Amino acid sequence: MKPFIIFAFMLISIPLSKKQLSDFKWENRLIITFDIPKKDFEKVSPTDLKDRKVLFFAFESGNLINSNYEGEIEISEFLKLHEKYQADYFLIGLDGGVKSSGKSKDFSLEKLMKKIDSMPMRQSELRRKNG
Repeated sequence: MKPFIIFAFMLISIPLSKKQLSDFKWENRLIITFDIPKKDFEKVSPTDLKDRKVLFFAFESGNLINSNYEGEIEISEFLKLHEKYQADYFLIGLDGGVKSSGKSKDFSLEKLMKKIDSMPMRQSELRRKNG
């Protein structure tokens, strides 16, 4: 019995790994922003984000300041994306590809939501939902 208790304790004490960018592939679309005012996210309802399988991650000065994802993420993965593309926002599709990116002056959450709605996978989701 004692070895079982020790084993159970070891399982409980193992920290859950932080999610990498690739872990969201085929589960969620991602909107990632860097140094963009968070008031822009107030224009879209949580229901609209959930319906589109969108998670957002807002960073400011390299720190995560706002998100609708409750788990832990590997922040360095997100920062590498920012450094690689030198963009202030990203839309990552379900397939893990960058669908849109740009500078903060061009950021529009409404335009990104329309872009999501025009994607073939989203169109398929809408047909299944309505059909």
